Amino acid sequence: MPPPAAEWLAVGRIRKPHGVHGELLAEILTDFPERVGAGVELGVGQPPDRMVTVERVRTHKGAWLLTLQGVDTREAAEALRDAWLTLPGQSREELPPGYYYEHELAGLTCVDRAGRTLGEVSALADIGGGALLVIRTDRGEALVPFRPALVVAVDLDARRLVLDPPRGLLDDDAL
Repeated sequence: MPPPAAEWLAVGRIRKPHGVHGELLAEILTDFPERVGAGVELGVGQPPDRMVTVERVRTHKGAWLLTLQGVDTREAAEALRDAWLTLPGQSREELPPGYYYEHELAGLTCVDRAGRTLGEVSALADIGGGALLVIRTDRGEALVPFRPALVVAVDLDARRLVLDPPRGLLDDDAL
């Protein structure tokens, strides 16, 4: 049984199958990619719901190509699409106020100042102009800049993120 979620750090995220023999393309989310190698046990999910052993890892265009024990077909690899890859947490320095690890934000419920549910954070994207929250709403995905003017509060314990979006950002009430 994997340790509690607070003791796990996201080191990667599976993006898609690669080929027909179960290989996976995974985004690297750690500054220390050398921690993931053959024989390393990774948690799958955040928090992890199962453990897998890395059989082979190589880099390809800035991402990992992973072969995991027990993932032998494209179908098995497809079932892991978008799953977090985690390692047991190690002591780490606290981040400055207002800074968060991506895996801490994923899954947070987004509400407005009045407490109305807007959606759920599915990822954090960085397209060069700064971090964007990817929020899954009932009408699809929305990108919200991770800026103090828009992100009013982040409560990791309550799993809530309070937004103050301008009109039209998350609704059809554009000016």
